Amino acid sequence: MKKKIAAVLFGIAAIAIGSCKPQPSGSTSISVSIQPQKYLVQQLLGEDVAVNVLIPKGSSPATYAPSPVQMKELGESEVYLRIGHIGFEQAWTERIAEINPDLKIVDTSIGISYINGEDYVHGDHVHKGGIDPHVWTSPKSMLTVLANTRQALLSIFPEKREEILKRSTAIEQKVKTLDNEFKTKCESLTNKSFYIFHPAYTYLARDYGLEQISIEHKGNEPSAQWLRKLIDKAREQNIKAIFIQEEFDKRNAEILAAELNIPTVQVNPLSVDWENEMRQTLLKLEKALR
Repeated sequence: MKKKIAAVLFGIAAIAIGSCKPQPSGSTSISVSIQPQKYLVQQLLGEDVAVNVLIPKGSSPATYAPSPVQMKELGESEVYLRIGHIGFEQAWTERIAEINPDLKIVDTSIGISYINGEDYVHGDHVHKGGIDPHVWTSPKSMLTVLANTRQALLSIFPEKREEILKRSTAIEQKVKTLDNEFKTKCESLTNKSFYIFHPAYTYLARDYGLEQISIEHKGNEPSAQWLRKLIDKAREQNIKAIFIQEEFDKRNAEILAAELNIPTVQVNPLSVDWENEMRQTLLKLEKALR
């Protein structure tokens, strides 16, 4: 059913693109998958270039399907900067390339040491885990995303080379400072384990010596048995908070938090204000893991 719906949307988008060819305007737009990429582009280019974010605020990158208007804006872009391996990209990038053969598509996660998802047994066969896509939630990995984004923009805007390189130095220093702060502060934490509904901080946990424990089980809502295991483990490890994201159902996290008498903590890994969100995340981790 999801494939049929996607095919219908794709057809509508193709019609919209075909009937609304871009008009020369003297400006160039850039398309990105998620809001944190918009942050990087704006840091490197300021407000000079329009940024088309394909996955809007509050939507899941795993399941979102683009609107015809977004597809039209994508067709008018000079480049589409992928974040790498989110579900949206897996479902749509090939189709996007088919109807926009001249569109440059750049994977900004190239060079990162990927984390593979967990394999699990289903009946008489095994489902192989894919690549965990959440590379932008770790400052260490974000340095690679930044470098790839910078290179792509330099190739598209050669006339802005001096400005991009100057801006790049400033944003790179911000990300490196964050990286050092995470390293220093996470090393000093008494507890290294934290609970979260959807496992969005896999790279952050790996890069800074933490353990992320997902309430969502193998990409699905948790069963009663899984929740029971989480409750027991939380008491053993003295878990003090549960992190939740706005684009996911909070009910199971809230049930777990009530049973353990601990708070839920709102995080937004898809915030357009990436730097501030990462600083807030570090503060929340420090409080929860002391």
